[in-house]
Amino acid sequence: MKQQLEKWYTAPILSALTWFGFHCGSGFASGSQMKIYAIKYGRMGLLVPLVAWVSCALFIGIVTEYARLVQAKSYRDVGKTIYWDSPVIGRIVLLVWDLMLFSAMIVSSGACVSGLGTLLENLFGFPYFVGCAAFVVFMTLLMCFSGQIVNRLGKVTIPMIVLFVAVAAIGIWQGAPGLREVMTTARGASAVEGATLGTVAWSGFTYGCIQISFLHTASIIGGSFRSRKQTWTFVIAGFLINFLCMLLGVLAILAYYPDCMSSEMPMLYLVTRFSGPVGAVLLIVYNFILFMAYITTAGSLLTGSIARYKPIIGKVIHSDFACKAIVVVVIMSGAALLAALGLEGVLSKGYGTLAKLKMPLWFFPIMILGPISIRRVSRRTRPRSAWNTSSAR
Repeated sequence: MKQQLEKWYTAPILSALTWFGFHCGSGFASGSQMKIYAIKYGRMGLLVPLVAWVSCALFIGIVTEYARLVQAKSYRDVGKTIYWDSPVIGRIVLLVWDLMLFSAMIVSSGACVSGLGTLLENLFGFPYFVGCAAFVVFMTLLMCFSGQIVNRLGKVTIPMIVLFVAVAAIGIWQGAPGLREVMTTARGASAVEGATLGTVAWSGFTYGCIQISFLHTASIIGGSFRSRKQTWTFVIAGFLINFLCMLLGVLAILAYYPDCMSSEMPMLYLVTRFSGPVGAVLLIVYNFILFMAYITTAGSLLTGSIARYKPIIGKVIHSDFACKAIVVVVIMSGAALLAALGLEGVLSKGYGTLAKLKMPLWFFPIMILGPISIRRVSRRTRPRSAWNTSSAR
C-alpha cells in the first residue's frame, strides 16, 4: 500500500517542485520581478501573487491534462491539436509556438546567465563574461550527463524553497514594525501615481503570462501522468508552492518599502539590512538560493528544448549526447549574447514583450479552446483513461 501511494504522489509533487524551480529564476529570487510587478503598488501589490498564480495555474492545468490524454512527449504533441484537430491549423500553431518558445527560452536563460555572471563577479571578482561562460559549460554538462533531469530538478528545489521561506520569514519578523506601518498608514501608498486595483490586477495577470512559458516542460510532465488525479495534484501543489512563496517574498520586501525601491535587487537589500552572524548566514543562504535558482530555471527550460529539438537533430546526427549538446549550446549561447543587456534589461524589456505576445497567442486561445479539446480527446480515449485511473489507484 505504501509503495502504491508513493508511486501515485511522487511524480506530481516532484513536478510541482520543478515548476517552482522554473519560476524561481534570477528575477524572482533577486526580488527584481516582484519590484517591477508588485512592490511598486505598495500594499495593493499583495493582489499580484493571487491574480498571477490563479491565471497561470488554470493555464498550466489545461495544458497538463491535455498532454496526459494525448500522452505527449514534447509540446509539439500538444500544440498540433489543442487549438483544433486540423493538420493545417496544427502546422501554423506549431510554427508560432516554436518561435515563441525559442524566444522565451533565450530570454529566460539569458536572465540566468546574466544573474550567475553578476553573482560570481560580486562574490569572487570573476570577470562578468567568464562567469557567464562557466554557467553555459556547467549547464551543458549537467543536461547531457544527467538522466531523469525533471525529477532531479524537483529534488534540488526542496532546499531552495525551505531556504527562501526562511529568508522571507526572517525578513518579515525583523521588519514587522515597518510592515505594520505599510499595511495601516499612508506609507503603504502606491509608488505609481494613479494606480488602481484594476492596474494592479493587470500587472498580476502580466506576471502570470510570463510564467506560462512552463508550458513546454508541463507538456512533458503531463505526458507521463496516468490519471486526472495526478494532474490535479500537480496543479494544486504547484499553485500553493508558487503563490505562497511569492506572497511571502512580497510581504518581506514590503517591510522595507519604500526604501527597497532604490535597489535593483530588493531581496539582497533585505538581507544586507542585518548585521553580525545572522546577517552573514543570511547572505550565504541567499547566494545559495540565487545559484540554485539559476540552475533549476535554466534546467527546466533546457529540458523542454531537448525534448523538442533532439528528435529533429537526431535525423542527421545519431549520437544522443551530440544532439543534447547541440541543443543546449545553441540555447545557452543565445542567452549569453542577450546577457550583454544586463539583468534589469532582460527582465524589463525581454519579459514584458514576451508577456504581451503570449496573451493573444497562448493564454486566451488555450483557455477557450483547451477545455473543448480535452472533452474531445476524453471521448476518444475514455476506456483507456478509465483503465489508467483504476490502475493508478
